[in-house]
Amino acid sequence: MPKVLSCAKCSFETSESLSRCPNCGGRLQSARKVRVLGWMLLVIGAFLVICMGTLGIYIGSLISQTGESTSTARFTGGPQDVALIVAVFGLVISFGIATMAGGIWQIVYGKPNRKLMVAMFLVVGILIVIAKVIRLVG
Repeated sequence: MPKVLSCAKCSFETSESLSRCPNCGGRLQSARKVRVLGWMLLVIGAFLVICMGTLGIYIGSLISQTGESTSTARFTGGPQDVALIVAVFGLVISFGIATMAGGIWQIVYGKPNRKLMVAMFLVVGILIVIAKVIRLVG
């Protein structure tokens, strides 16, 4: 069975031995390589979700204990600060979930899912905008 190569940019597929897509010029990749990249995406996404989830629970418990007489935790921020923390953590976790979904898709089908890639880039764009706003305000 000939090796099928596909283009991540335009979804072109061929069994010819080409290195570049004749439609858009993108690099052609084998299903095996795409599956390996899928496993990498799955691991990276799981790492993000687990780390940010654990950190979110820890920070949430610190915030909730602020002001109790038995607690040494002090959170001096206001409701806007809590909302910003939740938004950033939520977006990073969302990015991790989208990365995991993209990785699973690549493992199962041997080619990337363009809609999931767009969703991941949108989340990254939102995170970049939030970072720039924080720099301007801070």
